[in-house]
Amino acid sequence: MTTPTPPEGKFVSSDDAVARFEGTFPPARVPWLKFRIFDVENALMGDVPSLRKTLPDIIEASAAAGDPDRVERVKQLVVDKVLGLYRNPDGATQVSQTMEQDTTSRSYGFYQDPTRGRIAFTAQELDRVKLHRKRRRRITTMPIAPWGIGCL
Repeated sequence: MTTPTPPEGKFVSSDDAVARFEGTFPPARVPWLKFRIFDVENALMGDVPSLRKTLPDIIEASAAAGDPDRVERVKQLVVDKVLGLYRNPDGATQVSQTMEQDTTSRSYGFYQDPTRGRIAFTAQELDRVKLHRKRRRRITTMPIAPWGIGCL
């Protein structure tokens, strides 16, 4: 059986994620990292359709909408999600360990962060990476009648 080759991400490379990791990232985990980058980017593109275009088109559309830093925010979100999955893969909110009698307990709860330990995005995270176009003012007409004559 052959080992599948992990694809490179559209917005983030494994080098970007390793560079933002606070310690030394284990080289043996880089293939896992590449797969998770791919997974997180696919989930994000599913939630934000404007990210499905090619990267040059996204950069051009973002600059035209007055948001040239949008791709950098996408990179930051993807890296934060992937490294969050690496640091806390099962989504535990509290871990306690007693050494003397070998007691270990893990608490799970989604009241603090419902996206912890899985690929999901909050509404605020999605809003940060969506393309916000400038809205035009609506031009309307209003019928005006001269004095003494009713409007039709």
